[in-house]
Amino acid sequence: MPGIRTLYHSYIHIGGIMLLAASLPLSPFLVTISQAILMVNWLAEGDFKNKLHRIRKRKALFAFLLIFLVHLIWLIPTQDFSYALKDLKIKLPVLILPLVLGTGKIFKENDLKMILLIFISAVLVSTFFSIYRLSMVSSIPNADLRDISVFISHIRLSLLVNMAVFSLLYILVTSTFQWNRPLRNILWASLAWLILFLFILQSITGIVIFIVSGFLFLLMFSRRLDKQYWYIRYPFMYGLILLIFVISAYALYVIFSFSGKPVSEDKLKTLTPAGNPYEHFPGNKKMENGNYVWINICEPEMKKEWNRRSSMEYSGQDLQGHELRHTLIRYLTSRGFEKDSAGISKLTETDIINIERGMANHIYQNNKWLYPRIYQLVWEIDNYRKGGNPSGHSLAQRFEYWKTGFGIIKNYTWFGVGTGDVAVAYERQYSQDRSPLAPEWQLRAHNQFITFLISFGITGFLIVMFGIMAPYYFEKRQTQLLPVMFACIALMSMFTEDTLETQAGATFFAFFYALFVFAMEKHQFYDNEIQD
Repeated sequence: MPGIRTLYHSYIHIGGIMLLAASLPLSPFLVTISQAILMVNWLAEGDFKNKLHRIRKRKALFAFLLIFLVHLIWLIPTQDFSYALKDLKIKLPVLILPLVLGTGKIFKENDLKMILLIFISAVLVSTFFSIYRLSMVSSIPNADLRDISVFISHIRLSLLVNMAVFSLLYILVTSTFQWNRPLRNILWASLAWLILFLFILQSITGIVIFIVSGFLFLLMFSRRLDKQYWYIRYPFMYGLILLIFVISAYALYVIFSFSGKPVSEDKLKTLTPAGNPYEHFPGNKKMENGNYVWINICEPEMKKEWNRRSSMEYSGQDLQGHELRHTLIRYLTSRGFEKDSAGISKLTETDIINIERGMANHIYQNNKWLYPRIYQLVWEIDNYRKGGNPSGHSLAQRFEYWKTGFGIIKNYTWFGVGTGDVAVAYERQYSQDRSPLAPEWQLRAHNQFITFLISFGITGFLIVMFGIMAPYYFEKRQTQLLPVMFACIALMSMFTEDTLETQAGATFFAFFYALFVFAMEKHQFYDNEIQD
């Protein structure tokens, strides 16, 4: 019977979407399976004449599909077709999800909130797994707490946490579900936990996105929140202001503690306490905790004393693969000790273990706090500015990626290198520029806008940006809460990441875009945003 068949397809459709929402923070495998279910169901449902009519009639959907169409057209100048096909496979969600959601069932607010609650629950589960991993690694010196994300990268998880935060805010201030007090308290506690988790994760990108998106949320809903939800508006607003103040104060403290006073060459020490001569390199201005690294150095004493205290060879490598002598010199400097046998004798056994593990500054052992992370970023900028090698340093590497990317854009300004030739173009440009990056760190742009410009030139870039932005205006979503919050989160992530160049990123972008822009009723997020 046609009615029963349609009902079954409808159930599979909504079930596939719920599975996808639950899979995003938990299982890349189920992300793929859920999309396959949605696509097979869409094909089995048939009715292609009406679906094609909806695509032609709905200019917003057609505009968004231009993004994938550009990737297909720019196969023409491509030479590396194996990479191009891999790229198209990664971008399939940008084609599949808008087609399936944009020509399928239009969801009402209850449907949306059920999907969002499933997504939020899955994000919470992912954070709990991360905290469990944190309990195992937090006692390890030099452990990178950003690696506690179990199922996906910490950057992707921070984007999903941000999306969950603003989805929770939307649910809490709208009226479709009448929550009892215990359940509302659980939702508020979940909101507070997710915000706290962003800081535990130490994702600077995620924290910056949260702050900017938070102010955008307040700006959009200040009047309505002021009338009825003042108890949301004022704590949230003052909390964000306090957060900015604390982080700014933290950053200034790091900068001031990092900076040191100039050293006069005629006042440099000449002999160690043991009577051996010091070496000084005052032209090298690199610093640790306000102390100059390359002064007061006596390597013969250091080598003898280090080899006496440690089983790891002074002239060898630490456990991070760096020259141990450099790690030792930086660590002694961070402690304010001279680089001689007396300095090494002051080190504790914990200090020795830290150095062996590749920790170059003693403050990094306090890895539960944001201060070491901010210090690391300040150090990377200073080191890069003074000619240091950016290899292995996430922020400094990005400067090199972007510089190299703009070099490629200069040579392929209007039409780019093609869909599959970005990696080849980067490899060629790194060689031409004689990049200081080690081969294993010679990666792509880590900026989606630069990647678009390299791939498609200005011509294709403008078409892609039209495909991203125009549907908001065609569907009148540019003043609605969740579509705007999602756009803010997604577009900000594209400044520091190739968001669409991984399956997790492309699916995150395509799913929420299709859900909020194409799959909701026209009045959604608009007539019934704030509870009466």
